Amino acid sequence: MSNTEEKLKNLAANNPTSNWKDKVAYRKENKAWIKKSTRISLRILDALDDKGWNQSDLANALDVSRQQISKLVKGQNDYKLSTITQLEKVLEIQLQAILAEGELVMSEEMIQERVNQGVTDYHKKLSLTQQYFELKNRKPNPHTVMAVESGSEDEYALAG
Repeated sequence: MSNTEEKLKNLAANNPTSNWKDKVAYRKENKAWIKKSTRISLRILDALDDKGWNQSDLANALDVSRQQISKLVKGQNDYKLSTITQLEKVLEIQLQAILAEGELVMSEEMIQERVNQGVTDYHKKLSLTQQYFELKNRKPNPHTVMAVESGSEDEYALAG
C-alpha cells in the first residue's frame, strides 16, 4: 500500500460517519409541517425587518432566550398555537388563518390582477357599445346592415 493510500484511509477512519440518509428520511416524513414552518419563519424575519428589530429584540419582547428565537427563525420548528399567538401579538402580524369551507386566500397581487382584468373587460364592452351607438345614430341607407366589431362570446354590444 502506498503512502498516499494509507493517509487517505487514516483520514477516512478519523471522520465520523454521516447520517445524511436519516436526515433525508426525516425531511421526507415531515415535509408538510417543515414547509409551513419555513414559511412562518420567513414571515417572522420579514416582520423583524419591517420593525427594525433583530432576534434579540424579539427575544426580549417574548421574554425568552435568544437561542429559542434562533430555533424559531431557522424553519425547523414545529410551532405550537400558543407560540404563534404570542408572535402575532408582539410582531403585530398574522401568521395563520383558518378558513371556512369554500373560502380561499388571495394575495394583493391576485386581487389587483382581477381588478385590472375587470377594468379591461369593462373598457372593451364600453367600446363595443359606443361603436354600436355611433352606427345606430348615423342616417344610413336603409338597405345597409349595421355591423359591430366581433368580440369573444361574452362581449356584446347593447341592442336597442
